[in-house]
Amino acid sequence: MNLKKINNPRRISFISKSITKEIFKQRGFKEQKVITNWKDIVGEEINLYTIPESLTQNKLLIIKCESSYALEFQYHIPKIIERISLMMGYNAVKDIRIKQGNVISKNKTISRKKNTLSNKNKEELKKIFSKIKNKNLKNKLINFSKSFFSNID
Repeated sequence: MNLKKINNPRRISFISKSITKEIFKQRGFKEQKVITNWKDIVGEEINLYTIPESLTQNKLLIIKCESSYALEFQYHIPKIIERISLMMGYNAVKDIRIKQGNVISKNKTISRKKNTLSNKNKEELKKIFSKIKNKNLKNKLINFSKSFFSNID
């Protein structure tokens, strides 16, 4: 009796296909490639404000898009249809309709790195501020410099 155990790691996309196949079919996606490869089809920037919703029998792809980007997205539609056709190997999509709404994306929030001053530059800036006699001007310059550097006291 020779039993082999499969302990090798497998890609999650391979395992998830069997789980998500029925869900995608209910949404009209016979093939999962449009959803799973959406970021590769449209690019990083467009992916932030769009998401595919459904693909009808008439080869109409409905995309949910942020309202402020809908006009810009409309210019990319012919290129996106072409990319989908290349990826699928046949004309899977004839037209794309835009449905405006909120698109929740994890990548939307961009963390900003605040600028900091070295101690030497910080002391030099304090010396410059100490020479200013007009208090109103001095306070405005300090507030202005705080908008650029996070560690000014």
